[in-house]
Amino acid sequence: MKIVRYRDGDAVSVGILEDDKIFPANAASVSEAMTQAGAGALSADKSAAIQLSDVELLAPVDPETKVLCVALNYQGHVNETGQAVPENPIIFFKVYHSMIGDGAEIHHHDMITQLDYEGELAVVIGKEGYDIPLEDAWSHVGGISAFNDTSARNLLWVKAGEKVFLDWYSGKCLERSSPMGPAIVTTDEIETELKAGQLTVETRVNGDVRQNALTEELIFKIPELVSFCSTRVNLMPGDVIATGTPHGVGMASGNYLSSGDVVEIDITGIPVLTNKVA
Repeated sequence: MKIVRYRDGDAVSVGILEDDKIFPANAASVSEAMTQAGAGALSADKSAAIQLSDVELLAPVDPETKVLCVALNYQGHVNETGQAVPENPIIFFKVYHSMIGDGAEIHHHDMITQLDYEGELAVVIGKEGYDIPLEDAWSHVGGISAFNDTSARNLLWVKAGEKVFLDWYSGKCLERSSPMGPAIVTTDEIETELKAGQLTVETRVNGDVRQNALTEELIFKIPELVSFCSTRVNLMPGDVIATGTPHGVGMASGNYLSSGDVVEIDITGIPVLTNKVA
């Protein structure tokens, strides 16, 4: 199934996407939809089809969702940043109001001079868990989605005397800057390729390929990320772990995003996530 969150007039709802139609689901939230899907109980009202073009797709996250992001998780990206491979996953947060859906414009704030793209595979938790053993981690993954971890590079680093600190909030959490979607694809649709690391993550800017990698190249694999994150906080259905970006970011080449650019995140088995920079 492809689970979407959408706005139709003043109402925000959860539905099932099939081709160019959305069917309302028997779930009031993404969290509930993921729980229902895991139990084989998620269904859609096939008598109430809505044209995809008639609604606004939102990021498939609830306001209370934890959006966890992983830094430096592809060797190629580690190399292009001049960093070393971390001993453990490096995790930071996205806040709800930074998230946007497919088709929405990425807000290019006036304070940003270096707006960068980061195409990523996001995994969505389907079952609650705390301190999840590595061998059980896959059973807590309910779906996947496409994610663009946009970064304001010029805001990420702050000097304090002779030292420099990372300001994740300013560099990663700006209002309406982080696309996700268009849908959460439940794991049953792509389980074999997902577990084998055979999903291609490709980022295109105005049609030009900027990033292309297989998920088998992840340094910390999906089960490791799920298990690690769950040692810090209880993971709930609908929570998101964005697994990191491959090499090819704009920072490495100096090819940052400009107003009018169209960014596509194309991942095997997931509808293409497309957003224009405002």
